[in-house]
Amino acid sequence: MGAAPARDRGARDGPAFVAVDLETTGFDAATDRIIEVGATRFDRGGRADSFERLVDPGRPIPDEIRELTGIADADVSGAPEAGAVMEELRAFCGGLPIVGQSVGFDLGFLRAAGLELSGEVHDTHDLAAVLLPGSPRLSLAALARHFGVSNARPHRALADAEATRDVFLKLLDELDALPRPLLRDLARFAERAGWPARRLFETAAERAREESAGGAAPQRAPERAERPAPPLEPLASWEPVGAGELEELFALAGRTPGLLPGYQPRAGQQQMAEAVREAFASGGRLLVESGTGTGKSLAYLVPALAQARRSGERVVISTHTLNLQEQLAARELPRAAALVEHAEAPGEAGAGPLRWTVLKGRANYLCRERWAEALEAGAPLEEEDARFLSQVARWLPTTERGDVAELALRRGDRRRWRQLASEGADCLSRRCAYVRDGSCFLLRARQRAQASHAVVVNHALLLAAARAGEQVIPSYGRLVVDEAHRLEEGATQQYGARLTLGELRDLLDPRSPQALAAPLEHAVRPPGDRPLQPAASLEGVARDLRRACAQASAELAPLGAALAAFLAAFSEPAAGGVSAELVASITPARRGLASWEEAEGAALDLDVALAVVGRRLSQAVLALEQLPPGEIPDREGMRQALERSAATLGERRETLARTALSAEPGAVTWIAAPDRPGEPRPLQMRLELAPLDVGELLERDLYDGCDGVVATSATLATPAARASAPAAGEWGMASADAFAFSAHRLGLRGAWESAPETLAIASPFDYRRAVLTLHVESIPEPGAPGYQEAAWPVLAEAAEAAGGRALALFTSHAALRAAARTLRPLLAAAGISVLAQGLDGSPEQLLRQLRSQPRTLVLGTAALWEGVDVQGDALQLLVMARLPFPVPTDPVHAGRAEQYDEPFTGYALPQAVLRFRQGFGRLIRGPGERGVFLVLDARLGGRSYGSTFLAALPDCEVRALPAGAVAEAVAGWLRR
Repeated sequence: MGAAPARDRGARDGPAFVAVDLETTGFDAATDRIIEVGATRFDRGGRADSFERLVDPGRPIPDEIRELTGIADADVSGAPEAGAVMEELRAFCGGLPIVGQSVGFDLGFLRAAGLELSGEVHDTHDLAAVLLPGSPRLSLAALARHFGVSNARPHRALADAEATRDVFLKLLDELDALPRPLLRDLARFAERAGWPARRLFETAAERAREESAGGAAPQRAPERAERPAPPLEPLASWEPVGAGELEELFALAGRTPGLLPGYQPRAGQQQMAEAVREAFASGGRLLVESGTGTGKSLAYLVPALAQARRSGERVVISTHTLNLQEQLAARELPRAAALVEHAEAPGEAGAGPLRWTVLKGRANYLCRERWAEALEAGAPLEEEDARFLSQVARWLPTTERGDVAELALRRGDRRRWRQLASEGADCLSRRCAYVRDGSCFLLRARQRAQASHAVVVNHALLLAAARAGEQVIPSYGRLVVDEAHRLEEGATQQYGARLTLGELRDLLDPRSPQALAAPLEHAVRPPGDRPLQPAASLEGVARDLRRACAQASAELAPLGAALAAFLAAFSEPAAGGVSAELVASITPARRGLASWEEAEGAALDLDVALAVVGRRLSQAVLALEQLPPGEIPDREGMRQALERSAATLGERRETLARTALSAEPGAVTWIAAPDRPGEPRPLQMRLELAPLDVGELLERDLYDGCDGVVATSATLATPAARASAPAAGEWGMASADAFAFSAHRLGLRGAWESAPETLAIASPFDYRRAVLTLHVESIPEPGAPGYQEAAWPVLAEAAEAAGGRALALFTSHAALRAAARTLRPLLAAAGISVLAQGLDGSPEQLLRQLRSQPRTLVLGTAALWEGVDVQGDALQLLVMARLPFPVPTDPVHAGRAEQYDEPFTGYALPQAVLRFRQGFGRLIRGPGERGVFLVLDARLGGRSYGSTFLAALPDCEVRALPAGAVAEAVAGWLRR
């Protein structure tokens, strides 16, 4: 086997590392076996030698492994068993450092085969996560592509080991290019965790020191700082954009090639744009349902930007999903701005470049102050914490915005990011050092927003600003709410409250990273438990705070036990829900019961103890302020950290008061805990509260004062809107207005001089040609005995008839898991992979495989019902396991349904119809696409309300068929 190309730089005598890779019969080291071992010894110069062995696993090789690797049973017949190969591999490795891609997998199999390698371990996946901090894909294949490394035989052990070797050498070259101060930061993080990467960082830092010998030491790479544009100033006088001007803008786009690449005139788009223009010109309210393919983003952006440029008043655009935010900022806003700017007359009022930005909540921006604290800390770290901090350190010199979206985070990293984020830090008002020098990322973000004609936010930030009444978002006169069907859900969360006893325990535990007392503990007991003499005067304050936290923590168990007893007495499983939970509403009647009085008494005891913790935190702040300046390092930073702790504690006490200690008018309150075998543990108890009518809150806090509001989505109208009005409301919904349900839920129900304007723009797609809708007549209804046994074989036959290319939507994880167990063996013989959300990867990972390997059936829950865009022929079969009715035991649903004279037809049915339409919308995403929509719910044809769902679909062919005829219908339609 030939050696890799030699590198001159850093070459050494003899091998320095061993790259190892395995092929196995499966993914579980306890039950599967090794079938091939590959390894290569190499040095920094690239000189290498190789080890390659086939291994007899003592069992047949599964078909999918044979197809992936090309290794068949005949190839391993007569090969040595694992034990003999392990001894050879031990000798080959010789105690050298081990290199591997996600190497924990390989080491687990080697360990199970009796080999424990002694060398320190370097994982190319972890190292790449640090050195390529924004890369979302760090598989061996992705890294090889990134570095131009060839792999002629992927999924063969030696070839993958050699590719891993070459990737590792490229990563070492990346390390060598880093400035020495950064390398020293990385080495310190690794040292605190005992992470073997420390040796790599230190070696690179030493090499950098040697190269700089005789000259000035290299400095940390300067972080780029942009100069903020001046704030946007409203013009003293201006005229609204006229209808003729907007028409001319779209005509200009049509006759100017290249101005809007790919632009095609669409009557629906121009109709919507004119309605938006009128709403903004008149200060009205507009609800627009815009079907798939309408081009709604340009339809509201063009009039919005034209009006903003004309008036000097900004427009705010709110979305629910990050994907749409990024799409607007990166693609749609530049296109709309180019069109509006191209049409402006020289010297016209407001003429000049249009500016836009994405503004996010505090938690999305790195807090430089907290980062400085993380750099100076010396407490031990877990290896994953060190890897994450190293990733941030590598990213920081390259970022202009400090936005977490620029980082590719792993599971668990969101928790780690919260320790560094600006969330909860009132840095702008207290003028910390980074605010004063203008380098604060949050400050920069808000300065960009103040200078922008259009600011894109998400619903969470929009609602948080509205609720708090703060100028988090710069003043604006006009508002566009895209993905408006998700606004009520966002408002429910924003105006609601949640408290988990386990979270409180972590705040009170001085050993926890989230501990309220952590800032003071770090001052008086730094790493090594050696008290700093300057902070000795704080030891008494710290002791009092420690004692108060312990006393409050002791009150958690009695409260948890009382809540668990109440939950056991009144709970119902959230059957059919996406999550498996037990819930129990705390109704006014139940608050008078002895079981609740016990819980309320325990909550009061906890609140008294938490009040003592609050006083101790205030005393700690006062003690810090009384110390002479310079007495202890970073006194100001510590004081601010303690104030953040006090604010956090105040928020938790407020939630405890709102949920356990009082009955808040106009809200529902409940207890929840995971529905798992055995008794729920006390610290798993969760107290929650949600408002019943967020429409009133939105009307008061969000829309009041706006000169124009546009709410748009692909699903706002429902044929179920003939239901009676809420008993508690004063508005009327007796007409057949298809928007009445959404208008009420969103707070756009006619509180102004007239009801909101409404507009429905149909999709330009020919659904009659594109979609066949099938519903099955001959299976039991969901929830009835025999449903799953009848439904899953139909799903399997339909997926096979479509050749995979299928997405199945479920309303619960339990049903999804049951379907996966049944479908995998049924479809394996047809070569169709069955991938389940939560079991086989994230929604994004599953959709990537569906696009790249169409012989796939993806099973998904809530995250895949909307926002999914699989274009082309990669998705041709969409299956809905059951009609998406809300869970009856959900406290929010139950509380809101009680407001209606007819809860089912007035509330549950319209909600389900909108969700049904969202799910259907995943199938056809572009012109020329075709597909089958299969509903495995007999209620669609057997219940009177089934016609309401069918009426909500666009004009497409609908057939009711027996189970045995579904596969033939699917195949026939897709062959057309």
